Amino acid sequence: MTTVSDSFRANNIVSRDAAQLPIWPEPLRGGPNALLRSALFAGIHSKKRKRLGIQTSSDKEPQGVLIASQDGIRITYAGTQLNQYDADVFFESVHRGRREQLGTECTFNGADFLKEIGRTHCKGEYEDLDESFRRLRRGELQAEWSINGRHYVFTGSLIASYIRETTTKLYKITFSKEVRTLFAAASWTQLEWEQRKTLKGKPLAQWLHSYYSTHAAPFPVSLAYLHEKSGSPTATLKHFKTEIKRAFGVLHDQLGWESEWDGDL
Repeated sequence: MTTVSDSFRANNIVSRDAAQLPIWPEPLRGGPNALLRSALFAGIHSKKRKRLGIQTSSDKEPQGVLIASQDGIRITYAGTQLNQYDADVFFESVHRGRREQLGTECTFNGADFLKEIGRTHCKGEYEDLDESFRRLRRGELQAEWSINGRHYVFTGSLIASYIRETTTKLYKITFSKEVRTLFAAASWTQLEWEQRKTLKGKPLAQWLHSYYSTHAAPFPVSLAYLHEKSGSPTATLKHFKTEIKRAFGVLHDQLGWESEWDGDL
């Protein structure tokens, strides 16, 4: 049985305005459960990204492909595959935008943003950040889930618009009002940001951290489940088991998390 010992915060802070994201404390970051319990932000290195989508006609946009998700969640996505770097960028973006009215510009300094996601502010890091914003803007996502008797659907891009002023290195991004749906009551989790940053460069460990943080009482899951939901490209479960145990080892060494195995559970 795979379990994790840690205290997880409930998502019980509510926005004062339906056109605004919830307000969580400064040391934390908010993440939608539907996305964190899926392979949307895959636990893979950037060089293993793929183009996702089905092109039915040259004059039509690609149709989204089904993304592996926890039961009760349905996600389709078309665009360049997202990974844990994009998750960092998205988490930090919504963190900075949570005090703004959705649909209005959120402006920030690029160097400060890069520092907060654990990166330097060299030219290559700015280029990586630009590419991530483009992926988040261009990717077409549909997510559906139900909780507490209510059914939710989000359709669109995770970022509505993105501008970078190359001279001043100021960024301006906007979120659509529909993004608020992803943060509906009981549909999101507060992530321990400093914990996550210690896992930089370990995408599978980051995925596990996000996934287990969405569960106040983690339940036993199979090796095959983790393989699918993390978006792993590893061909065999045998080899993936080595990788996932190494990732759990990182969580133990960095955060003191404990895990137990019963066969492949």
